Amino acid sequence: MSDSIFFRTSRAERDTAAMRDVEGTSDAVIPLALHRAQIDMAKAAGREAGAMPRPAPAQVQAPAQVQAPAQVQAPAQVQASAQVQASVPVADMPAFAEMPTAPAPSPAPAPIPAIASVQVADQTPAPLAADPALRSRGRLYLVSRSRGGVGATTFAVNLALGLCRTAQKSARRVAIVDLDLQFGTVGSSLDLADKGGLLALAQLDHEPDVHAIRAALQSHDSGLSVLPAPRHPVPLDALDALRVRSIIDALLSSHDAVVVDLPPALVDWLEPLLHRAERLFMVTDLAVTSIDCAKRILDTFREDAPDLRVEIIVGREKKPLFAGKVHREIATVLDQPLRHWLPFDPKRARLALDRGEPLLKMLPHGAWSRGIRKIVGGLE
Repeated sequence: MSDSIFFRTSRAERDTAAMRDVEGTSDAVIPLALHRAQIDMAKAAGREAGAMPRPAPAQVQAPAQVQAPAQVQAPAQVQASAQVQASVPVADMPAFAEMPTAPAPSPAPAPIPAIASVQVADQTPAPLAADPALRSRGRLYLVSRSRGGVGATTFAVNLALGLCRTAQKSARRVAIVDLDLQFGTVGSSLDLADKGGLLALAQLDHEPDVHAIRAALQSHDSGLSVLPAPRHPVPLDALDALRVRSIIDALLSSHDAVVVDLPPALVDWLEPLLHRAERLFMVTDLAVTSIDCAKRILDTFREDAPDLRVEIIVGREKKPLFAGKVHREIATVLDQPLRHWLPFDPKRARLALDRGEPLLKMLPHGAWSRGIRKIVGGLE
């Protein structure tokens, strides 16, 4: 070491020179004095650093920014994973394909099976077709007319009475219904005053049930169950097809025969009657206008009920011994033979109406009554 280091004018210069000498000398031959000089130089550097201005925050935080957290934690994660794998036996570890990397999607809900035992009731009305079961319990006979005054109501009343007398031998029941809502005379022909039964059924808010229909019926001393027309005329649309069907079905279920006197008009609620009818009787005379009206009415009925059985009842006419040309032409026009003839007896017919007593009861052995019994016998 050079001795000139001790002749420097300042201590700092001496320390600097000592450092220069140390750089050219090995660590093994550094004297104790040099070590002491380094200590002094470090202290001096510390005092100078306290006097220097504080460095900017960006310069102090730079080392922390260089060392990212991911780089510091990466070895720990690798080491922890290695420790876990080392602690679990290879045979017990699940296969890589079996380890789910994402939650499995939830399965779609299974379709709910239909409940076969639960069925929604149909709100639409059943088709107005003939019911064989109802026909087996009761028979429906309809009475229509070609024009007014030919004796259709008189025929209907005596037909019902004839069926009732035949039924009394076998304990059967017969009903007659007057659906001529405006000018029906079935009640007066049997000397029965209307009690408002049919009108009450027409004014119900719902279809009449069996109890309401039974309450509307009136009893005749002959055993007939009678549902007369209203005392005062009411519109024909006071009834509808559902009400008429309910009334007729209830009567057919409790009677062996039901006779209906139809109105002299074509209304829509006649359809259930035509489909349930065992037979329709068209009462007419042989006038040209009467035959023309009878044909138009029958053609309309057959459009709704092609299988309807029709019988022609000739009133106000005497049956000829031999059918003439006019009779054959009428049968061809109506597409029905002229089988039944009721003699014209205006005096006795008028007396029966005034008394309110059917001809079959007032004159049981007359020609007119014999004609009714023959017709009734053909229905049995």
